[in-house]
Amino acid sequence: MTTFPIDQSSTTPGSSFAWRARRSDGEVVTGTLVAADREAVADQLRHDGLIVTAIKPAGLHVDFDQEAVQIRASAGARRIKTADVAVICQQMGVMLDTGVPLPEALESIERQARKPEVKALVRDLHTEVCGGTPLSRSMAARPKIFPPVVVSLVKASEASGTMALMLDRVGEYLTRELRTKRQVTGALTYPGFMLGTAFAVVAFMLVVILPRFARIYEMKAATLPTPTKIMMAAGDFMREDWMFWAPALVGGLIALLVWRRSEGGRRMLDWMWLRLPVIGPMVALLYVARTTRTMATLLAGGVGLLDVIRICRGITNNRAFDALWVDMESRVRDGKPMSGAFADSVHIPPDVASMIASGERSGRLPEVMEKVASRSDDTLEAGIKRATSMIEPVLIVVMGIIVGSVAMALLLPVFKMSSVV
Repeated sequence: MTTFPIDQSSTTPGSSFAWRARRSDGEVVTGTLVAADREAVADQLRHDGLIVTAIKPAGLHVDFDQEAVQIRASAGARRIKTADVAVICQQMGVMLDTGVPLPEALESIERQARKPEVKALVRDLHTEVCGGTPLSRSMAARPKIFPPVVVSLVKASEASGTMALMLDRVGEYLTRELRTKRQVTGALTYPGFMLGTAFAVVAFMLVVILPRFARIYEMKAATLPTPTKIMMAAGDFMREDWMFWAPALVGGLIALLVWRRSEGGRRMLDWMWLRLPVIGPMVALLYVARTTRTMATLLAGGVGLLDVIRICRGITNNRAFDALWVDMESRVRDGKPMSGAFADSVHIPPDVASMIASGERSGRLPEVMEKVASRSDDTLEAGIKRATSMIEPVLIVVMGIIVGSVAMALLLPVFKMSSVV
């Protein structure tokens, strides 16, 4: 980075501005200039053949790195999907592999981007990279967009000169993570939709249909059976006493959310997720797949083992797995094999622990981790399909029993109407 002294040659009275720009060859230059306003400084710099990236009053504390952080923070607040990040990384990897410089690659991606938020993100990255900020640092300032895995891999690639390969690997990693997430989300969405539909149908029948039947029964002076009386009481409570149960429901939901965010609540929910029938084994398998895939990607990228453990701890995000990472970090610091931590964990299948131990002994841990991740993905996908096939008929039967019970309770007096008439 080249620094220029204060330019006092201008005879125009004005203020002193600190500026940063880059030459046509990409070299970053900084300096100060006395001018009437920022526009005059920009015009002068463009006249000198420079590309302006920042201008600030020289009387203030000038810290262009801090300014870059502020720019990145504002960009990080925008909503960018994981699929968009994967596409950006894959495009950068392809262009860098063909010999395109990183600034030109970012500029090309910006032109091709269709989403405004993606275009703005790439534009900010381009500006910061042209200003001398490493790509990994720009990504690290946007933790909501670029996860620690991506930042660590890009940072390692900057030191090893393998950014094209690493970005392609990052894109592939994010794509697989997204596919696994969609599989799990889809498996959980169907039961939730079915139960929600059943609740909505029952509520509609109690609030809308039941009052009409009640008027008919009252006109006929029908003797109501106990199930019908219970349903009518429930409908009256929902319709007339909503000022009592609605605030209680909202308060209960708020209390549940507060408890869920507490340390005790998180530990309890994490423990429950791993022990639920049918769902628990799939959740554990999901964590195994994400952990091994992340470790394989990071280790193959040259990231330090302690950093890998730290990143994987954030990926599992389950208090029940904390013991695994604490034990693994302790073993690594003491110079012991980390595979022992997998073998001692109750959440890691024995065959997975054995494969990891074999890979560690043979010096092929990244390759073995990748195979374990692929196998876990296949097992998880098969488990999701099997669980869905099991849950679907059960949910249909449950919905039929609930809706049928309500319908029968409403129609029972009709069957006795002849005795009333």
